[in-house]
Amino acid sequence: QQQQQQQQQEDIEGIFRDKANGNGNGSHGGPVKKTSSEMSEVPAWRNLDEGLYIGNESIAEMETKVTEAEIDAAISHIMPLENSSSDPPVIRQYRPHKYWLWRQWYGTIFQYGIPNAIFYMAVTAIACYLLPRFEDTSRDDDPIDTGLKAFNQCWKYILTLTTFILTFFLNQSYTLWRNVYNLSRSVQGRTNDFGLLAATHATRDTISGEYTPQARALLENIAMGVRAFHAFAYASKTRIYRILHTDRAMERMVKMGVITEEMKEALQKLDISESNRVYAIIEWIIIQFRVGLEKGILKGGPGFEEKYLEKALLLRSQYGTFGDILDARIPLAYGHFVQVMVDMLLMTAPFACYKEMGYFSIVTVGFLTIFFSGLLDLAKVMLDPLDNEDYCDGVIDINVGVFIRESNNGSVRFYKGAEYLPGSWLK
Repeated sequence: QQQQQQQQQEDIEGIFRDKANGNGNGSHGGPVKKTSSEMSEVPAWRNLDEGLYIGNESIAEMETKVTEAEIDAAISHIMPLENSSSDPPVIRQYRPHKYWLWRQWYGTIFQYGIPNAIFYMAVTAIACYLLPRFEDTSRDDDPIDTGLKAFNQCWKYILTLTTFILTFFLNQSYTLWRNVYNLSRSVQGRTNDFGLLAATHATRDTISGEYTPQARALLENIAMGVRAFHAFAYASKTRIYRILHTDRAMERMVKMGVITEEMKEALQKLDISESNRVYAIIEWIIIQFRVGLEKGILKGGPGFEEKYLEKALLLRSQYGTFGDILDARIPLAYGHFVQVMVDMLLMTAPFACYKEMGYFSIVTVGFLTIFFSGLLDLAKVMLDPLDNEDYCDGVIDINVGVFIRESNNGSVRFYKGAEYLPGSWLK
């Protein structure tokens, strides 16, 4: 069975190598992404994963649209049970060195802010060329000259107001991004608690100190339940792994050992939506724990049972908070007002700065655009921590694939960590 799974994994990796070499594309016809180990500077791809299908279709539409290679690509990113040194980090890392930071381009605000700056600098250059041809500086009451001075004074008030509101908006956006990240880590920690508590309370052979066959089977069931939970949890919250909810993907997950045929059939029989499958899996883990206690496979008193159920309820609560946060990430009126305010500030900057700076206003407007437009872009990207929007791809989105692989490793970490121990420790 291990040789068969290894061959399946090699076949999948072969598909990715062929695609990376230009021998095949997904059904969406887009270029296939390379891994971070294949290039010195990682481009701003979503989540830094290769071969994944990115679309906004419903699960029913994906059933007929996506290819088997794209399904295998998604599954391959959640399968490994061991952390790899070649794995990219959950988010792009930075170095504190000034010169290294200045050399970065992909995944930075420069990548998206400089084109805007060039546009507004061009508008400013046109204004600097045309305005002197219409204003009469020899007259003290020239309407254009007077209007530009008054406009400059009004623009300064808008500049102050925009600076305050935009920095506050960015702070709120970062708070949401950090909350989602912390929730992801908390959910990961609660499932790790399942493994730790079950492994340390499972029955063992008093001579060898190893798990009994019944205890080993129970621990493997809990570990597989944890892996299925994380797979379907992020399939419900991200479009990049939504494909895992399709029946075709579940068939492939059975063949690759992610879930069992029994689990697949049970999930498909449930009269609940695909996004609620994660709650069913939490219930399965609790039931498996209760069965273990009833049969004496798990040993522990009331405190053990209470703590295990407490972790399960906390897991349900923390996972549910994901949707609560993302559904109310920012009110439409708030985001709309900030966008309009920044756009108006930058569109009027060429005329406001011209009177005091002349042709130097071209450079000034460029700097203003990079800073104000860059801050707004950064804030909007932070409002999409799981990369579900087509906006500024790869800037600060969280690598969900790494989260899932880490969780898979955690599902067996404590089970394997306590697999052997000195026999005298049980006496």
